[in-house]
Amino acid sequence: MATLAATALLATASPAQAFSFTGTSCGEWAMPALPSQSTLLSNQDSGISNHLEWGQTAYCTNCTPFKNYVQYDGVSFNVSTNTLFNLGNLTYRNGSTWDGFNGDFPLHVSLSLSYPFTQTQTFDFAFNILNTPNVTGDSVEDGDKLRFASAGLSGQTFNYAGVDYTLKLSGFSTDGGKTILSEFNSPEGSAANASLYGQITAVLPADTTSVPEPASGVGLTLLGVYLTVRRRAKNKLAD
Repeated sequence: MATLAATALLATASPAQAFSFTGTSCGEWAMPALPSQSTLLSNQDSGISNHLEWGQTAYCTNCTPFKNYVQYDGVSFNVSTNTLFNLGNLTYRNGSTWDGFNGDFPLHVSLSLSYPFTQTQTFDFAFNILNTPNVTGDSVEDGDKLRFASAGLSGQTFNYAGVDYTLKLSGFSTDGGKTILSEFNSPEGSAANASLYGQITAVLPADTTSVPEPASGVGLTLLGVYLTVRRRAKNKLAD
């Protein structure tokens, strides 16, 4: 995978102050939950496990002469927090094959920061393939779709100047980010390209502040208890 030169302006707790972050990124696929015998991971174009391939074509009269694969390649970017940016380019070749896999498969996106401090943080996401039956004869209608298995959220963060940041996936785009789609459709029997978009966001701390009971409410509660006790005492004296 091509390395990813990054410069990000990240807002801190002070809205008027921003920091410039420079670094590189890479993405690694991992094996699906239920891989088939033909499911393989490989290194392509200087990447590490950035190429996931699956499917068999032998002994199949209706199959394409090629297998399926998805590949992740990085790009350069400059971005501010809470702003959509291109995380990397995806190639999805959708062949007509057999011996596919089942279940989600992970994508690990690593940001290696070199300025203003040195740190590498990996963000974990899950994807899956929506397989469409090839019944219409239309390559687009019969195309399979790459999509997030969850909401595109990662539990991992990095910290700078006392603020935690995370990486959130937003969707796929084929027009430079003008349109963001929740699914990446690869027409049947062909290869398609799209960019994976996301944003760097500050992690808001959980609000653990308890709401105090108003003083007047406490006073009324104590007054009620006092009157109840006094009434019971009077009743006993009357007996």
